[in-house]
Amino acid sequence: MPEAIITRSQPSYIKDKLQESLNRFITHESFGGILLAVCILAAMLVANSPYADTYFSFFHTEFGIFFSNSTLKVSLQDFINDVLMSFFFLLVGLEMKREMLYGELAGFRKVSFSFLAAFGGIICPVMIYLYFNMGTAYQSGFGIAMSTDTAFALGLIMLLGDRVPKILKIFLVTLAVADDLGAISVIVFFYSDHIDMQWIYASLFLIAILIYLNYRDTKYLSLYFLVGILLWICVHHSGIHVTIAAVILAMAIPGRTRVNKKYFINMLKEFDKMKVATNGWDDVIQAKELEKMGFFKGVFKNIRNFMSKNQDIEKKIDMVKTSQLVHMLDTIGTYSRYAQNPLIRLEVALQPLCAYFFVPLFAFANAGVAIHSGIELSLNSVMLGTTLGLVLGKPLGIIIFCFLGEKLNLATRPKDLNYTHILSVGFMSGIGFTMSIFVANLAYKDDILSIDMSKISILIASSIAAILGLLAVYLSTRNQDEQSKSINEENEQQKIQDEIQKLKNTQSVI
Repeated sequence: MPEAIITRSQPSYIKDKLQESLNRFITHESFGGILLAVCILAAMLVANSPYADTYFSFFHTEFGIFFSNSTLKVSLQDFINDVLMSFFFLLVGLEMKREMLYGELAGFRKVSFSFLAAFGGIICPVMIYLYFNMGTAYQSGFGIAMSTDTAFALGLIMLLGDRVPKILKIFLVTLAVADDLGAISVIVFFYSDHIDMQWIYASLFLIAILIYLNYRDTKYLSLYFLVGILLWICVHHSGIHVTIAAVILAMAIPGRTRVNKKYFINMLKEFDKMKVATNGWDDVIQAKELEKMGFFKGVFKNIRNFMSKNQDIEKKIDMVKTSQLVHMLDTIGTYSRYAQNPLIRLEVALQPLCAYFFVPLFAFANAGVAIHSGIELSLNSVMLGTTLGLVLGKPLGIIIFCFLGEKLNLATRPKDLNYTHILSVGFMSGIGFTMSIFVANLAYKDDILSIDMSKISILIASSIAAILGLLAVYLSTRNQDEQSKSINEENEQQKIQDEIQKLKNTQSVI
C-alpha cells in the first residue's frame, strides 16, 4: 500500500487533476448559465406582475447591527451586490491565477493571444458606446458594453453538445478570464468614489501580510480569509470598489503544491503502525462483515449481547485499538491536506456556490425591470451604444486584435483554433448579463430610470448576441462534425470488414 501512494506523485497525475478542474469549471458554468437565464426571466416576469411591489420592497429591505447610539444598516440588494458578489470575483481571480500558472495562459505568447483578444473586445465596444453617448449624461456607462458573461456563454455552447471542439471552449474560458480582468480594472479606476488615503495605507499593510503568508507557503485558508475580510473593509472605506480586494486575495492564495519527503516518511510510519495495530487488516475485514449485516441487524445483535448474562461474549469493538486507528487516520489526513493545492481546493469549493447560488441570486435581484411609461423603449443613444457595442464591437475587436497580434508576431494562435472559431467566440462574448448589469448599477448609482434603461438594452443586446453566437458556433463546427461522422463511419465499415475477414479465415482453417 505505501508503494501505491508513492507512485501516485507523477506529472500525469497532476495534469489529470488540472484537467479535471477545468472540466468541472466548464460543467458548473454551463449549468449555471442555464439557471442564470431562468432567474433573469423570472425577475422580469415578477417585476411586471401584481407582485412587483413585494419584489422591489423585499430586496430593498434593510438589516444590520445596532449599537448604543448608531446603527450599521445595509439593504439586501447592496449586500448581494457588494458582499456575496465578492465571492464571485474571488473565484474569477482564482481562475485567472490557475490559467496563468498551469493552463492555456501559461507563457507570454499564449497569454498574449487571449489578452489581445480581450483587449480588442473591450476597446471596440467602448469606442462604439462613446460614439453615441459622448457628451451626454450617459457617457459614464461606457463600461456596460465591454463585459462578457462566461456562465451564460458556456451554457449556450453546451447546448450544441460534442460537436463543439474542446479548443473553442478553452479559448472562450481564457478570453472571458482576461476580459473579466479588464472589466475589474475599469471598475477600479473609473467607478470608484473619492479616495481616502488612510484606508489605502491600511489596505497596503494588509496586502503585505497576504504576500508574507504566500511567501511562507501558509496552507491555512482561514488565515487568508481573515486578512481578506479586513482588506475588504479597508478597501470599501477607501473609496475604491471592493472587487479589487477579492482579486488581490485570490492572487495571494498559494497555487503550488510542495510535497516534502518528510511527509511521505511520516505517512509510511503511520501505515506501518496501522498494519501492526490491525493484525494484517483482520479487524478491518471483520468491520466490513458487520457492515454487511445492515444497521438494524447490527443494533439488534448489540442489544442482545448487552442484555445477555454471559460475560464471556467476545467484544467486537476494542475502543483502545479503535482510538489508535482514528488517530493514525487523522495524522495521515493532516499530511494529505497539507500537500493539497490551496488554490484548486478553494476554487473547487467556490465554483458550485457561485454558479448555482451567488450569481443567479444577483441576477434575480438586479434583472427585474418594471416596464412603464417613464422608460424610453425607442432607439436612443444608450440602446444603440450598448447593442452595437456588445453585438458588433465585441466580435470585431476580438478578431481584429487576434489577427494583428498573430501577423505582428506578438502572439501565437492555439493549434486547431481557426478564425471562424474566433469569430463565433466573439459573438458569444457579446453576452454581458452579469458583469454589464453590475457595471450599470455602479455607473448610474441612484438614477433608477437610467439603470432600468441600461438593463433593458443589455437584455436586448445579449439576446441578439446569443442567437448570433449559437448560429456562428453551429456553422463553424458543421464541417468538423461532418468530418468526424465520416471518420466514424469509415471506422465502423473497417471493423465490419475485419470481422468478415476473420470469419473467412476461420472457415478456410476448418
